[in-house]
Amino acid sequence: MNEIIDINDPLIKEFISLKQSVLDEKYVVVESKNVFKKLFSTNTKIHKVFTTKENIEFIEENCPKIDFPIFTANNEIMKKIVGHKIHQGMMAVIDRPKFISFDEIKGNVVVLNGLTSPENVGSIVRSCAAFNINTLIIDEKTCSPFIRRCIRVSTGNLFNIKVYKSFNLEADLIKLKTNGYSVLTTANAPQAVSLHKYKFTQKSAVVIGSEGHGADKEIFDLSDTILKIDIDEEVTSLNAAIAASIVFYQLSTNL
Repeated sequence: MNEIIDINDPLIKEFISLKQSVLDEKYVVVESKNVFKKLFSTNTKIHKVFTTKENIEFIEENCPKIDFPIFTANNEIMKKIVGHKIHQGMMAVIDRPKFISFDEIKGNVVVLNGLTSPENVGSIVRSCAAFNINTLIIDEKTCSPFIRRCIRVSTGNLFNIKVYKSFNLEADLIKLKTNGYSVLTTANAPQAVSLHKYKFTQKSAVVIGSEGHGADKEIFDLSDTILKIDIDEEVTSLNAAIAASIVFYQLSTNL
């Protein structure tokens, strides 16, 4: 262990501001005990940890193999870091999880089409894990699920989800349909089928559109079914992450 006494020490430069979302293409910073618990149960490479001394016992109890340097600092130093209440005095630099190939897509999948809110993406990842959906597809317009805020909101469940990044979502969805998938898009549209009346197939791809505009027209048009959640007519729509959770629950109980 190495004690840090200066907030400007270059050994902890990666941890100074939570405004920095991604270090580069290879690494990401994660924080909080909930995330660490999930992290320690994976084979993800940890490069360094920065924490208060009070968390050392937690690391020793939960990490099966400590093969990374640990930098410690007192609470006064930690409080100088942006987002202290969020990171809870516990952060790590890790290898960024890798995207899977298209051929590795299996089971029911969730497709994110233009979601820009890290909170929504992180919440949807958490719901995927909760309802045993193991694969997430994102397009180029969607916020990366690998940024630190998404990982934190997912409470580390991103480490249990496989992510495929599509550079041509329309083409990839057509390929999924060729492979026997039903493409389902959520929208409050005239032709939409009520969620509680729909019978899911064994291979479903659920599309969640952007927070402001919903799914792109070309994605909407190629969908096999448009699904709607029956809500009070005074409420025009639900938050994307909340709507997604409702659909995932129905999917998990209605196969």
